[in-house]
Amino acid sequence: MRSKTALALVALSCLAAAQTRAQDFPSRIVRLVVAFPAGGPTDLVARLIADKLKPRIGQNVIIENKPGANGAIGADYVAKGEADGHLLFLSTVGAV
Repeated sequence: MRSKTALALVALSCLAAAQTRAQDFPSRIVRLVVAFPAGGPTDLVARLIADKLKPRIGQNVIIENKPGANGAIGADYVAKGEADGHLLFLSTVGAV
């Protein structure tokens, strides 16, 4: 009897925790950082992705170009950014 009660309490606490973590995402503009200058092929791909992503997530997607050091500047910018899912990174394999 005690084990059933304990199991029920654990199950209820897990359900309560799941409800408290439920959030609307994305809650603000999503930024897509491109590690290369505007006008290049990587920037073009980013703009195509942003156009397809916007209607799916219901938020604007802003392209931010952070060129330099073969993508290291953009990668560093994203690595130091908030880890909330509103900052995305697009680069080539060499910069990662």
